[in-house]
Amino acid sequence: MQSSLNPSKTHGWLDIVETVSVVGSIGASIASIFINQAALASIPLSITVMLNLVNRKLQLEATSKNSHSAISQLIQADEANSQQITQLQQLTFDYQQVKSNVQEHSQHLQSNQSAISHLLQEQRETQGKLHVINEQLAQSSRDYSQLKSDTQDYVKLPSLCEEQMEVARKVGYLQEIDNSTQAIRIAPCNADAYFKRGLSFQALGNKQGSISDFTEAIQLNPSHASAYYSRGLTHIDLGNRKRAVQDLREAAKLFFEAEDIASYQLAKDSSKQIHELNSSVDAEDSAQVAVGGLFR
Repeated sequence: MQSSLNPSKTHGWLDIVETVSVVGSIGASIASIFINQAALASIPLSITVMLNLVNRKLQLEATSKNSHSAISQLIQADEANSQQITQLQQLTFDYQQVKSNVQEHSQHLQSNQSAISHLLQEQRETQGKLHVINEQLAQSSRDYSQLKSDTQDYVKLPSLCEEQMEVARKVGYLQEIDNSTQAIRIAPCNADAYFKRGLSFQALGNKQGSISDFTEAIQLNPSHASAYYSRGLTHIDLGNRKRAVQDLREAAKLFFEAEDIASYQLAKDSSKQIHELNSSVDAEDSAQVAVGGLFR
């Protein structure tokens, strides 16, 4: 019998044959008693044993095949389970990674929200400060407008103050002249009194009076360097440049002898400037005379 036959059908047929052979062997045994033929009884028994062995073999082979099929199915199921486990592990790993990413992004989001809240708070505070500053500027503008309106009637006040100060200055110089004159009356040889009165005349624009007093001070004290210096400046104002240079040089020499280096340098520089101015003017005058001679 071929192995392609259905094992259940084969087992059923063998069971029928085995049952018939057992019945036949029993009948043969009974018959052998009556006919006394032992050989006849052994034939059905041998067939029965052989069929039993074949039946047991087929059952064992079928069981082995079923076991092998079950093992294959279990192996396949195990492989499928392994794949599912691997997928689940991958999904678990991906879930953990996604969870970590979500937590990280959540932390960043919270940090950004906190920073945004802080910036919004600073913006509100800045807007409040700007509002206060704008109010202060508006108030300052109103105060300035009011002050400007209040001072429109006092536009000429600076000029009036300057005139008053000028009058006060002149009054002061006149008082100095009177005091110096009183000092000269008391001590006619007081060179400093003449010098101070000369300064007051110079400040008031009385150049001739100042030169007269400076000259008197020099006559009383030939070493009075300040008198020479002041008279030199007055000669400059009068256009007497040569006399100015002489006085300034004499003042520089006397300042140097008195170790007043600052005044010495000032007098020296002034005399040098006037001397250079005289030289340039003389050169221009000479050139003009020469050009004028060409057209005579």
